[in-house]
Amino acid sequence: MSAAHGEYALGRTQQEYERLARQAAILEPMTRRTFTDAGVSAGMRVLDLGSGAGDVSLLLAEMVGSAGSVVGLDLDAAAIAHARERVAAAGIRNVTFEQCDFLSYVSATHFDAIVGRLILFYQAEPAASLAAVARYLKPGGAVAFMEPWFRPLPVMNNVMGAVVTLIHETFRRSGAQMDLGPRLHNVFVKAGLPLPKMRFEYAVDGAPDSPLFQYMTDTYANLLPKAMEYGIPTAEKLATLEEIPRRMAEEAREMGYAAMVAPLFSAWTKTRASSFS
Repeated sequence: MSAAHGEYALGRTQQEYERLARQAAILEPMTRRTFTDAGVSAGMRVLDLGSGAGDVSLLLAEMVGSAGSVVGLDLDAAAIAHARERVAAAGIRNVTFEQCDFLSYVSATHFDAIVGRLILFYQAEPAASLAAVARYLKPGGAVAFMEPWFRPLPVMNNVMGAVVTLIHETFRRSGAQMDLGPRLHNVFVKAGLPLPKMRFEYAVDGAPDSPLFQYMTDTYANLLPKAMEYGIPTAEKLATLEEIPRRMAEEAREMGYAAMVAPLFSAWTKTRASSFS
């Protein structure tokens, strides 16, 4: 990916690629709904920005079918290699990946859609990054992005509070755009795109053994090295990594709350019939 200040706080490891796969399973319904609303359909040629381990590209390959194609764009060579292995193992032939920064990307052909999930908030200049690739959209092409909103946190003197605080603070210090979600409409307009339709969603699960607690722990664990580098207090004194999901589940039950993760704004639009050549 192209990260703000060149920083990807979650690391570039096999452990992170596994976390991304678990994240993809949690976000799949939200993602599919957004891309469908944007008009992504069979036969389309789609550009996936910040393709990472390939999860969004794999979903897109299913949505566009054998008559369509997907190009995934990312800066991380290791992630691209991992994504190519996954695509090959699945026998998918309509997905390719390129190692490239958004601002320097050059395409010989145009796309029917450009999409991304949890990627623009890493960009130092999200609108400029989007505009750089939007010139490769066909007239009437679709644009769809899903970005987070890290809201101010209530004070929680427990394991969950420590975990969530570390996650938020590490992303903030890494240069991430913490409130990009509710600003996506401005990003689209500044990139020369029409005003998008938008939606705000959480992934929510009230089950006592919800996988969302493990997902939060995985995110915490992968951010921990960077958090320690930044000098951010951790939850280690409260619980070991193995204990954290159980402790958070107990705390949620005591509060009467369901597990909630990934507060995401979705935004989608179509270019005007003569917007791009």
